Amino acid sequence: MPRYYNYQYDYSKTVSAQEETNQFLKKYQAEASLSKNKLYARPKPIRYQDWLIDGGIPFDQEIEREPLVEIYMPQDQFRDLVERDRWYGQLEGESRYYKERYMQEVEDDKVRHRNPAVKKAWDQYKMLLELSR
Repeated sequence: MPRYYNYQYDYSKTVSAQEETNQFLKKYQAEASLSKNKLYARPKPIRYQDWLIDGGIPFDQEIEREPLVEIYMPQDQFRDLVERDRWYGQLEGESRYYKERYMQEVEDDKVRHRNPAVKKAWDQYKMLLELSR
């Protein structure tokens, strides 16, 4: 039986944004509230088709404003959060390598399944490798 990797994401285990926020606040011993005097301003997204119709980049772009969230947390928890973010950034680079290795393994597995001679040679290679250890 071939060993195909077919992992399905279980959507029944997803949590709502409010639950995620509550988990974050509990995990980092934080408090959050909407800012009373600050708003975040960002340009509204422009569709590429609108650029073509108008004949160029519109410089009188509309701005969306939304309230900011203020988060209060202990300094050591904030430091932990920053370190965790740095660590995830390093993992992201490594994950590309492991994803490529995984995809290569899946492809090799399919080839071994389709071709009995390749499977036999692969099994003999693994046996010789184990004997040499």
